[in-house]
Amino acid sequence: IYQINLAIAGIAVGTVSLPALSKAFKNKNIKKLSNIQSKSFELSLLLSIPASLGLIVASEEIVNALFGYGSFSKEDVKLTSDALKYFGYGVPAFALVKILSNFFFARDNTKTPFYISIVMVIINISISVSLFSNLGFIIIPIATSISTWIGVLFYIYLLNKKKSLLLNVQLIPNFIKILISTLIMSFILVVTINNFADYLNYTYKFKIIYLISIVGFAGIVYLLSCYLFGILKIKNYKTN
Repeated sequence: IYQINLAIAGIAVGTVSLPALSKAFKNKNIKKLSNIQSKSFELSLLLSIPASLGLIVASEEIVNALFGYGSFSKEDVKLTSDALKYFGYGVPAFALVKILSNFFFARDNTKTPFYISIVMVIINISISVSLFSNLGFIIIPIATSISTWIGVLFYIYLLNKKKSLLLNVQLIPNFIKILISTLIMSFILVVTINNFADYLNYTYKFKIIYLISIVGFAGIVYLLSCYLFGILKIKNYKTN
C-alpha cells in the first residue's frame, strides 16, 4: 500500500526528471538545473506528504476495508494497520531518496548513492535485530522509516558539501503551503472517518465503497487547496 505512493511520488518523478537533469548538467545550465531540482523536490513533497498523513490517520480503516474479511480477523487488522502507520512516517523519505539520488546520477556519479544505500541497509538491519525481541515485528517498519530518513540527511549533507544542491528559495514558502493543505486534508479525513465510523466497521459489507468515497473527497479537498495556493499548476512541473 505504501509503495503505491512511493511509485508515484518518488520513482515516477525521478524517472521523468533524470534525463532533463543530465542534459542541464552537461550543458552547464545552472539556472535550469536549479529549477528542475527544485520542482522535482517540490512535486515529490506535494505527492508524498499528504499520502504520508493519510496512511498515518486512516491506516486502520484502509487495512480493514481492503483485507478485513474472512480469516483476516480484527486483531490482524489492528496489527497490520500499525505496521502501515509506521511505514507511513517514512513515505516522504522513500520518495526523496529517489529524487536526491538523481542529483548524483545526473553527474554520472553512481557510487555515492550505492554507498548511502549500503549504510541505510546496515542501519535498518541493526535497529531491527537489536530491538526485535523487545518490540516484535513492528520494529521492521519503524527501522525502515528511520533508516530512510537518515539516508535523506546523508544525501542532503553530501550534496551541500559538494555545492550540488541548487534548490530555489521559493521552495520554502511552497513547502509551507503544502503542509497547510495537508493539515486541511487531514482534518477533513478525520472528521469524515469519525462521522462514517459505523460504515467502516469490520462487519459492514460495503466499507470499501465508503472508504474510497472518503479518501476521494479528502484528496479533492487537498488538490483544490493546493490549486488555490497556486502550487498545483501543470506548467510549474514541465521539464522544458
